[in-house]
Amino acid sequence: MTTDAPAILDIGEVGSGKTWAISTLADKPNDLDVFVILTEPNGLESLLNAWQKKNLPIEKLHWRQVTPARVGFEGLIAQAKLVAMADQKFLSDQKPTNNRGNSKWIDLLGACHNFVCERDGKSYGSITEFDPTRAVIIDSLSGLNLMAMDVTIGDKATANPGEWGIAMKLLEKFLITLTSGLKCPLVITAHMEKELEENTGLTKIMVSTLGKKLAPTIPRFFSEVVMSYREGTEFYWSTSAANVALKNRSLPIAPKLSADYTPIIKAWKQRINFAQTPTNPTKGS
Repeated sequence: MTTDAPAILDIGEVGSGKTWAISTLADKPNDLDVFVILTEPNGLESLLNAWQKKNLPIEKLHWRQVTPARVGFEGLIAQAKLVAMADQKFLSDQKPTNNRGNSKWIDLLGACHNFVCERDGKSYGSITEFDPTRAVIIDSLSGLNLMAMDVTIGDKATANPGEWGIAMKLLEKFLITLTSGLKCPLVITAHMEKELEENTGLTKIMVSTLGKKLAPTIPRFFSEVVMSYREGTEFYWSTSAANVALKNRSLPIAPKLSADYTPIIKAWKQRINFAQTPTNPTKGS
């Protein structure tokens, strides 16, 4: 018998330590094998820097780079010429281009279905079969946003409302699959932006994603939503920042926590032990 593995969403500005914190999953006492899907250019650089500075075993780090497709300058020139002669309605009414299959979204799904590490070349199978000695990280949601839109419209300059809806649904289904189908810890990093909360009319800082309607729903998929920030040379998490959509189960509500996954992993293991401990029989029965 097991309990649900933690699913953590780490939101923060650029340079707030989101990638650095990933290294704490491999550090003592967690000692997890870390499998990272990198969706942004240069993401591997920050990851390797953290491993090197903390002198962590490279054998505990596995990565795949799946970044959004680049159209090249020829494609950019063609797109710019069309934008220069057309209005917004004309552009949004255009059919999706034929290169949607090159969006890398299918490559992303393939990497999850069979994780082939770029460091050692080994195939580790589907991440849905990973056991609790491993952790899966997607760094970051911003790359997923681009790939979901690219597979929907290709190189179109803009999307119509229906196409926005399709891309949002693809992304939502992917997040639900990740957060409900893994046996090991999951971390997704994300940037953040200000969004208007429709229920209250107040401006709130939420995860940066496709459309305004998807952002408020994303935290419900996760067990923890933390905000990363930097103070001087140190990185911290907040679970209590005002007007930020955050969530906590294992972590306390606090403005300044160490950017470290250890308390979350420890609480998860304690839940597993509790669930597996048989109830003591009533005395005298």
